[in-house]
Amino acid sequence: MSMKGKKVLVTGAGGFTGSHLSRELVKQGADVRAYVKRGSPLTNLSDIMDRIHLIKGDIQDYTNLSNAMKGVDFVFHVAAIVPVHESRDLPYLSTQVNTVGTFNVAWSAVQAGVKKLLYTSTCHVYGNQPESQLPIKEETVPNPLDIYSATKYAGEILLKQFVNIDGIEIIITRAFNKYGPNQVGDWLFPKTIKKVLTQNKITVGNPNSTRDYSYIEDVVQGYILALEKGKNGDIFNLGSGRENSVKEIVDKIIAISGRKVNVEWETFRNIDILRSFGDCTKARKVLGWEVKTSLDDGIRRTVEWWKQHPELLK
Repeated sequence: MSMKGKKVLVTGAGGFTGSHLSRELVKQGADVRAYVKRGSPLTNLSDIMDRIHLIKGDIQDYTNLSNAMKGVDFVFHVAAIVPVHESRDLPYLSTQVNTVGTFNVAWSAVQAGVKKLLYTSTCHVYGNQPESQLPIKEETVPNPLDIYSATKYAGEILLKQFVNIDGIEIIITRAFNKYGPNQVGDWLFPKTIKKVLTQNKITVGNPNSTRDYSYIEDVVQGYILALEKGKNGDIFNLGSGRENSVKEIVDKIIAISGRKVNVEWETFRNIDILRSFGDCTKARKVLGWEVKTSLDDGIRRTVEWWKQHPELLK
């Protein structure tokens, strides 16, 4: 299968992940419909605005979503309330967007005759797992710890009901932690890089918690391959398969930035995942996918992007 000439709808196209995905799909020759929330900034799409079909709407608006689906071959459902703090502060809205919104996307896709839908779920659905379950496989029983992971997993459960509906195939991915250019906000990489480039003394959270970090461009390749090669009902972990502590990441960012920075460490959040890294054997064997960008190279590219956007450092 090739993306060239295919009509593809990307929900949440203006966000960090959605914009990188839209850009790669355009590069591969797809006819991209970029579905963005009304009133949201379009900065991340500025370089491809003349090569996409921009549709302003809301996945809570079923009628608008249905109109956007007409004639579409494939759907990449990325839209969600993602920041953990925001989802905790807005539990009702998170449920409406992440869970009910996912149903709206799937049902409108079925009604429009869409061939395949890929749902970008998250590694956060696994929550804390015993050491015997590490690295985490797709068969590991999810253990959502907060409203974000619970609503994303609820979206997965709803989508399972569509697997047996004739005419559409549902693929689910659970990407581990992503980073790269265009990512801003309360995430480890952008938050730390911004502090490192502007301060001589910074405070960071629990140094010992671990995550599985992958460069965003590698992850979006995984999304596309999962839709192309995945079969109905498949679930794929997407990650590096490597475990890095917060301290290791912060130390690398400081070293690559060339700055001298003193670090103070805080205690971890009341609700926190202590260790998380994935077994991505299935993606490698079935999709032929693996992370190609080294952590050092990815951090170097990301730090350079921040240096090229001084307006974001204020």
